[in-house]
Amino acid sequence: MKEEISEANLKFFQEVMPVIVGTKRRSGIVKMDPAWFEFREGYFWLNSFRGSRWLEHLEREGRASLLLIDPKDMTRVVHIESTLVRADEEGADEHLARLNDRYQMPEHDELELEPQTRVTIQLEPQNIRSTLDWLNQCAAEVDVSQ
Repeated sequence: MKEEISEANLKFFQEVMPVIVGTKRRSGIVKMDPAWFEFREGYFWLNSFRGSRWLEHLEREGRASLLLIDPKDMTRVVHIESTLVRADEEGADEHLARLNDRYQMPEHDELELEPQTRVTIQLEPQNIRSTLDWLNQCAAEVDVSQ
C-alpha cells in the first residue's frame, strides 16, 4: 500500500540534495551510503552499479531506509521506509545522465571510470516520518496577529 505523501514532503523531494540509503548487511548491521535520487510518479529513483554492496543488500532484502536532511536547515528531515519495486539495467545510463544534470555535476561527464553496468532502482515509499508536516503545523498554530 502506498503511503499518502503530504504536499510539504512532495515539494521537499523536488529539492536537490543527497539521500542517505540504509541497507542491511547479512550480519544485520546497517550500511549507509549517500546517493543521488529523483522523486517522480510516486517513487524514489536511484542509480547504482553492479558490484555495489548497498545494491546487493537492497536486492537481497528488498527494503531500504532513506534519509533526507536539508543541508541548509537540519530541522527539515524526512525518513522513508521503502520497498524495492525493481532494479533494472535497461535505460540506467540515461537515468544516470539525468541525475548528473539534476545535481549539476558536469565534471562527472569527463571522468574516466572503469566500465560499469549501471542499474536504475525504483523504491516505493511505505512509511514516511517527517519534520516538515510538524513544522508546518507549529507555524500554523503560532498567532502572528499579536
